[in-house]
Amino acid sequence: VEFHRQLQIRMGPHLSTASDRRLGGGSIALAAVTMLLLLVRLWLDSRLELMFDEAYYALWSKHLAWCYLDHPPMIALWIRLSTWLFGDDEFGIRALGTFASAAGGVLVYLLSLRLFESRTEAAFAGLLYCSMLLIAAGAIIITPDTPLLFFWSIAIYAVIRIYRDADWRWWMVAGAAMGFALQSKYTALLLGAGIVSSLIFVPAMRRWWRHPAPYAAGVLAFAIFAPVIEWNYEHGWASFAKQFDRTRGYDFSLRYVGEFLGSQLALLTPFVFVLAAGGVWISLRGAPDKSSGPGVLLVSLIGPLLIYFLFHSLHARVQGNWLAPVYPVLAVLGSHAASHVSELHGRLRSVMMFSRRNAVRVGLAFTAIVYVQTSADLIPLDPAKDPTAQMIGWSSLVRQVDDVARKEKANYVLTSNYGLTSLLGIYLREAIPVIQFNERLRWVSFEQPLATLFLLPGLYVSESNKDKADELKRRFAIVEFVGSAVRRRGTTEIKRYVIYRLAQPV
Repeated sequence: VEFHRQLQIRMGPHLSTASDRRLGGGSIALAAVTMLLLLVRLWLDSRLELMFDEAYYALWSKHLAWCYLDHPPMIALWIRLSTWLFGDDEFGIRALGTFASAAGGVLVYLLSLRLFESRTEAAFAGLLYCSMLLIAAGAIIITPDTPLLFFWSIAIYAVIRIYRDADWRWWMVAGAAMGFALQSKYTALLLGAGIVSSLIFVPAMRRWWRHPAPYAAGVLAFAIFAPVIEWNYEHGWASFAKQFDRTRGYDFSLRYVGEFLGSQLALLTPFVFVLAAGGVWISLRGAPDKSSGPGVLLVSLIGPLLIYFLFHSLHARVQGNWLAPVYPVLAVLGSHAASHVSELHGRLRSVMMFSRRNAVRVGLAFTAIVYVQTSADLIPLDPAKDPTAQMIGWSSLVRQVDDVARKEKANYVLTSNYGLTSLLGIYLREAIPVIQFNERLRWVSFEQPLATLFLLPGLYVSESNKDKADELKRRFAIVEFVGSAVRRRGTTEIKRYVIYRLAQPV
């Protein structure tokens, strides 16, 4: 709070002054907050069990391939490198992503500093980024959004250097970063659309249409992404079909628009949302010809993604984390808006000033609540509605399953959804294979089980509300209920599981 108070004193009505650049503004505050959050997140990394998606990606890292059904391979490579550096446990699986998330605040600082040339404005942008709830919560888990956000930010920084320095070599950095972003998540295609948009709408960027560097950058990005295309070709375009099926049009509806905007209001946190929206408006309003200036460059870079997902919300649900790649730019725009509050009038000025005073402290307070809830179950929430419950109780559940497996002399465990398959595969320490009997395309890059394995006794484990034992009765003569297991948070039941003995395949 004291760091934040000193920052507000230095901010005054306008941030971009020569004295601010000499003083370094709130750089110390940003460094202190970044280091504190990093230490807390590293502690949580070692304390919390994996979510099912994290376990899924951790299994990928043990069976590397050029692509998987759900995503390109970068997340598997990151976890493989992270476990090699930090160990094959929860901390090791997450650590590299946690350090990358901390570096995100530094990248936001550099984005703002290079574009607007104010250290105080840049530091406030970094603080806004650190206080965004999605970034704070996402930093304690490892998902494809982690490398996507990292490489996306590097690409944006490279474009800003191109804009400021007119140095063609930064196009090669942008091309490589975009290629690695595409290797992280297909959403990075919208990064390419944003770069093209900047070449159209920003006059200072149009000169590059006549230079070979942007085209060479595109070729470089395509070359890095090419192995993903080859994998899809060899597997019936399975991954592309799964992800791009989301782009199909459905019946028009306003049902999801409010949910979309509400989720972003919560994940950005309300005051950061106001500042970011103000930054977009000020950037567009402030350009005399509506098509020049650094603010318009930023808006053009994120515009395609924002427009696409707004359109998507007119016919289907938009997951809150899908907009994560634009958060670094929104932090920069929000800080830029905070530095131009004096140019506003009336109620709008009051709202922006109030948001500027409270954005960081409220965001960090929300972050603290999430971290405490995750580690200590401070608020007695319904586990079905508490996302932090997804990282609790797996070791105990696995011990219960392992006890039944020993008692029944089971030689394998069958499951029917990838999340449970992944968590049992990670935490079931005995040398017993865990196999999902449906959706086999998810596991095409893994060693396939021998048919002779199923001649031996095994188990089927499932969430009680997703029991598919009836389907297995067509495959085994004996499908016998032998018990149940419970995943708990303290004394609170989170979910109940059923266990069946399998024998005599038909």
